Amino acid sequence: MLAWSPILVQQIEIHALGFVLRKLQLNRHREAEVAPHTHGYAQLILYLTGEGVQTIRGRRRNARAGDLFVIPAGTPHGFALHGHSRPLCLVLDYEVEDATRLRATHRLLPPAQLNVLHTLLARVPAKGRLTLSDYSAILAVVALLLDHAPSTTLPPPEPRVLEKVRELLRTPAPLAKIARAAGYHPDHLNRKLKNESGIGLRALRDQLRLESAQTALRSAPTVAEAAARAGFDDPNYFARWFRQQTGLTPTDWKP
Repeated sequence: MLAWSPILVQQIEIHALGFVLRKLQLNRHREAEVAPHTHGYAQLILYLTGEGVQTIRGRRRNARAGDLFVIPAGTPHGFALHGHSRPLCLVLDYEVEDATRLRATHRLLPPAQLNVLHTLLARVPAKGRLTLSDYSAILAVVALLLDHAPSTTLPPPEPRVLEKVRELLRTPAPLAKIARAAGYHPDHLNRKLKNESGIGLRALRDQLRLESAQTALRSAPTVAEAAARAGFDDPNYFARWFRQQTGLTPTDWKP
């Protein structure tokens, strides 16, 4: 049995400027590991929700919503579950004209770009024959993911300050107090986080709150109860906030 549940699968062949897109797929991982394996094509893996451990060439990296990995053809990679939220991943299979120049890389997409991707993916049919109008959304997804792709090799694991701040952000304390608890002035901490991860303190808190909200939506019988579990007193505010983060209402997103 597959270690993931395909939610969207489109076999596509789009050629453009030395780039060939073969397949676009959305996978919900099951509670099973994916042993290290290789492909004869490159893959781009983007974590949209949840948590996991992405392994590339034997190196393990914790991955959450926004973590994007470029994996060249022939590169061993695998997956293991991490945390309590099974990840939803967008996977692109593709080829490039000069594959020797492609390197295993990682970057973090900010929540705003994730919101745009959620909206674009909602326009792509889960299965079946594509129409001409469907290709605009697919091409927009590819352009967004490949734009400004880094040329450096996979960096070391997340800096310790980011992990420390993640833990502090799980409390309802004001951002200024969290910055002081981490040992930084708020402006200095924002600059440091943006240099290290691409997002600031407020965006990082929104990312963690979104993960918590999505976890609650999967198990709670109602949106109101999910809002309460995620720490929101007002279900209406929760609905507005959730739509700002994902482009979808909690009801539309709820499995």
